[in-house]
Amino acid sequence: MRERFLLILGAIAAFATRASAAALSLEQKLEILSRCGLRLQPPFTVDDLLRSWDREHFERAGFDSVLTSLAGQEERPPWRNHCINAWHFDSECIEGNGSYLRIAERLKEMAQGSLPIDKIRDSVDVDGGTAWLAWEYRGQDFRINCKINEDWVDPGVFAHFVNVLAKSDPSKVYLYYDLHGQDCVIACVTKAQFTQLKEAGVQFRPLT
Repeated sequence: MRERFLLILGAIAAFATRASAAALSLEQKLEILSRCGLRLQPPFTVDDLLRSWDREHFERAGFDSVLTSLAGQEERPPWRNHCINAWHFDSECIEGNGSYLRIAERLKEMAQGSLPIDKIRDSVDVDGGTAWLAWEYRGQDFRINCKINEDWVDPGVFAHFVNVLAKSDPSKVYLYYDLHGQDCVIACVTKAQFTQLKEAGVQFRPLT
């Protein structure tokens, strides 16, 4: 009986969070995300986010604006990430050598030690129609071929990192948040934190 009561309370709380998303302040939204493992890393504060957008922009219904900024970078050198384990990703990002390497390095950083890949390298020839990405994992070399579609990322690349993370640390998962354009927010959290995000009405989905 007690467990059922707690489940009902949790469902009511989740509904209330979703229903009141339009009324939440920027600070309240950041607090919800922080409790779920997605937080501003020092030295960044709310003031840094407000340099890019006004408060009204962040306090619209939903979490799109807050997540986009939280997962972004500062707007001047050294271009540090606002959040270690969230990334505002633009899928139109393949320009040449180093493009896939940067993706792999950012995904590794987001996993915070749970994606032990090394010796990452790539080759990208957009005009020639060929690309590959390689790394070393637990003493073995892995290489995957990437499809060329002008400057769009090959979405199949991400499945390989999802699989490696599942082997190296089953407690964590890569997620994506659809921004309904060519960009999205990618995150890496524990499975328990993913459950918390869902309960809070933040519509992340497993990255596949």
